[in-house]
Amino acid sequence: MTDYIIISSCSAGKDDSNPIQLGNPLVTPKDYIRDDDLYGKFMAMRESILSRPTSQLGSRRTLAFDLYVRKGRAYSKLLKENYVTAQKILFDNEVQWFFLSGGYGIINALEEAKKYQASFNYNIARSNNITFTAREWKPFLPPILDGIIENYSPQRVYVFGSRDYTDFIKLSENWENDDVIKILESTGSAGVHWLAPKINDFFIAMKRNSIEEYDAQYSKFQKQ
Repeated sequence: MTDYIIISSCSAGKDDSNPIQLGNPLVTPKDYIRDDDLYGKFMAMRESILSRPTSQLGSRRTLAFDLYVRKGRAYSKLLKENYVTAQKILFDNEVQWFFLSGGYGIINALEEAKKYQASFNYNIARSNNITFTAREWKPFLPPILDGIIENYSPQRVYVFGSRDYTDFIKLSENWENDDVIKILESTGSAGVHWLAPKINDFFIAMKRNSIEEYDAQYSKFQKQ
């Protein structure tokens, strides 16, 4: 059980320069996908997508947290102001953070990750000659998201991202039948700048034990 879950988008820019340190707590997909059949199919899809030449898989291993937060524009404010705070909160298991990812499908912040190129957005994938994966991940991500919520029983799930990402959440049973999820949906190229302070403010609220005040700012669905 964990009180809070964050689900957010991966980033176009990725940073694999910070190696995983000895003693870092690590998460694997087996920790959050409890259905054996779904787990097997998910891992096979991951391997299939990441092994494609257009996915340009790197060789250096880092935490997914660092891969995205150290380079993603939606995480720029967090990186500048509360990187160490967020890291400690994750290491202390106070929050589970998952990234929706064109390459990995879904990946925990404390999971091992490598650089790759893949996108849920067809136009971005086509214009950059990288792997387009939204259709392939569609059968897997909603039931995995439902399983994560069932397994962790959080008080609240905060979702940050554009429609390319939030559409997977909207297909989950928990979105339809439960009030535990709040979506903050960004739009267009300015969306990352709209999201950045909101993600940073979440970790400030966790640090100050003022999460109720943070939560009260947002309805079930908040659009930019």
